[in-house]
Amino acid sequence: MEFSNECALLQEIYQGAAMGTESIRLLLPKVKNAGFRSDLKAQYQQYESTGQAAEQALKELGHCPQELTGQQQAMLWLGVQGKTLCNQETSYLAKLMIQGSNMGILSLTGVLNSYGDSQDNPAQSQTEAQFAQQAKNPAIDLARQTIQKERDNIDRLKVYLQ
Repeated sequence: MEFSNECALLQEIYQGAAMGTESIRLLLPKVKNAGFRSDLKAQYQQYESTGQAAEQALKELGHCPQELTGQQQAMLWLGVQGKTLCNQETSYLAKLMIQGSNMGILSLTGVLNSYGDSQDNPAQSQTEAQFAQQAKNPAIDLARQTIQKERDNIDRLKVYLQ
């Protein structure tokens, strides 16, 4: 992975983690179910940890992470407020969080694939797969871990769907 690609991947991870923490911060006051609240708080800490890891890696490369813009924050706030205005049921809030996790998976997978890392791509040749495994890269590893954490979050939140 080229230097600029590594920074772009780390920035994508950082932004996703920032969106996750901000979404949960906005949702928590609306959550009434204690178990769901606990799961969201654990997910919040996970996003914070992921964001810190991406930030540290970016700084090691001589870059500063780009914070969410005011417009991104406003759109997120409007989205959460609009979607939860009439429905604050646990099942619905869990669905929103699952949709957010799915968006994070899609976004990171797309970035990984665009940089030639298609670990889960069945169209990848045996040689390409071996090369990808040999090319250990902390940014790629963090992205793969983040995708797995999002999958785990989805699985954990499915119990709240009705």
